[in-house]
Amino acid sequence: MHPRPVVFITGASAGIGAACVEAFAQKGWTVVAAARRLERLEELARAIEKKQAGATVLPLRCDVASAADVTVAFDQTRARFGRLEALINNAGYGVYGAAEELPIEAFKANMETNYFGVVRCTQAALPLLKEAAARRSKPRPALVMVSSFVGGRALPGMSAYCASKFALEGFSESLRVELRDAGISVSVINPGVTKTNFFASAHGERPKNYLPPSDGMAAEAVAQVIYKAVLRPRRNAWLTLAGQAGIVSQWLSPRLLDRVLLRTWRKRK
Repeated sequence: MHPRPVVFITGASAGIGAACVEAFAQKGWTVVAAARRLERLEELARAIEKKQAGATVLPLRCDVASAADVTVAFDQTRARFGRLEALINNAGYGVYGAAEELPIEAFKANMETNYFGVVRCTQAALPLLKEAAARRSKPRPALVMVSSFVGGRALPGMSAYCASKFALEGFSESLRVELRDAGISVSVINPGVTKTNFFASAHGERPKNYLPPSDGMAAEAVAQVIYKAVLRPRRNAWLTLAGQAGIVSQWLSPRLLDRVLLRTWRKRK
């Protein structure tokens, strides 16, 4: 019997990450679910394995901001399964606040998780992904980065978070070319506002006139796009009409978009 493909998902204890765990498990993948909250991961694993006969979900405590945690998590993945076909870099959190008011520590901490955490996990995963490519594994080995609309157009009041996502986009652009000959795809998924606890757990106060989370897209819908990107890589996938309109506006007339956002920023209080 052909071994099941293995996917490693960061930030897997809630929101888009938890939805990805369930989506991949339903499609017959072995899932390594990594996050800081091990208890939540264990509950999720039990629920999925009870609902989905034959599903395998390995919960691992892993803070992507810790080099030691990341090393141990991927060592455990190799020891348990000996293979890896996909890495979903989903872990991250938001930070709100005007650039002049945020302490430099807030910028550093956000970058440590949202960007350097991706770099750590990617570097740790690549030896396994290259081995999968050498075996000509099906599906083709894949990296999927969960970015954001603000990875292509920054918004006022979110400079720290936007900077971390811009860094992620640049990293992905370089990787896509570097890994082409190795046979590893790199996709970037850009959700807009999503119905998750992302906003409740973000640092700082979100501007009240921004789109409310209740009007966002479902985490399960984002997970389906991520799963499909593993099978059919996407350079960038902008998932909401507002996000698509914003990116088109940014390409066509960034100054006009600046003026629109300035009106929104002036009304923030």
